Amino acid sequence: MVDRYGDAVPQGYRQGLVTAITVFLGFSLYFARFWNLEQSGEWRWTGIVSAGIVGIGIVVQLVALFRSLDLRDQAELRYKATVRCFFGGIIIVLIGVIVATIVA
Repeated sequence: MVDRYGDAVPQGYRQGLVTAITVFLGFSLYFARFWNLEQSGEWRWTGIVSAGIVGIGIVVQLVALFRSLDLRDQAELRYKATVRCFFGGIIIVLIGVIVATIVA
């Protein structure tokens, strides 16, 4: 299949991407739940900043999941953009986790 986005990605690539996104998204949501609801102590501005960073990363990962489930993501150029979006979300969450670890 060829369209305005380029050639189609090989069979199985999208399924692998969806799996990877859901694994990392599950970790991110679990970390956010722990950090926001189960962590003892009072909130400080540093905790709010790290929770906000993790929240932004989760939103970016959700956008990547939405894109990966779209039929247009079968096209190679769009798929590559979705992968970049996904890794961007991972990096943002990682920064949030590092900030949370340092300021805790």
